[in-house]
Order: sequence, then structure tokens, then C-alpha cells
Amino acid sequence: MSHSTLVNAQLKAPLRSLALTVEEPAPGEFCWRILESREDPRVFESVSSSDITFEAYDTALATGYGELQRLVGPDLQYGPRSEDDLQAELFAAPAPKSPASGSDKRPATNGHLKPGAVPA
Repeated sequence: MSHSTLVNAQLKAPLRSLALTVEEPAPGEFCWRILESREDPRVFESVSSSDITFEAYDTALATGYGELQRLVGPDLQYGPRSEDDLQAELFAAPAPKSPASGSDKRPATNGHLKPGAVPA
């Protein structure tokens, strides 16, 4: 699969609505929390939070941002995308036809194509 096909598939997958916030559970104690809104944009659920508190707001914020980057993964430039939808899009993308003798239409196993299989 070409790089541009992969990028197009990534951009077609819906962007996840993530938010990073810093809370102050006690005066001078800060912790980060990553929230996600799924169906109702007004409702956020906690995805991840710090196990410890920090003495400075900026330290909690920077640490939370590091966790957000880890959560998004290596494709930060495209934003956090829904992985389930991305997988579906990648397998739905037309595969280049092989000039070899016919196509290999071996069945999928556990939702994944066998090596060398061509999507139907």
C-alpha cells in the first residue's frame, strides 16, 4: 500500500475528540486527565489520568501532553483517529492487481487477511 493511500485512509477515519485538562485536587497539587467525547460532544469520559500529583501546574500539563502524544502514537500530524474505522478503511481500499496467475482469495482469519490474500 502506498504512502498516499495510507494517509488518505488515515484522514478518512474520524478524528477522536480528546481533551487534556489539569485539575487541582488540593491546593498546590496538580494532576492531568485526558478526556474523550464519543457521541455527545458535550459529554466527556476519562480515558487516562495521572497516578500522582505534581507541585506545579506546568509540570502536570507537560506530563499529560506527553501521555497524550503516546496515546495518539507516531501519526501525531494527522491527529488521533479511530483505529477501528482506520482498519476497515485500509482493508476496503482496492489492492493493486498482481500480474501473476489470477488472484489469491484465501479467506480472512480473525478479521485479518492471510499474507498475500487479495481483499474481495
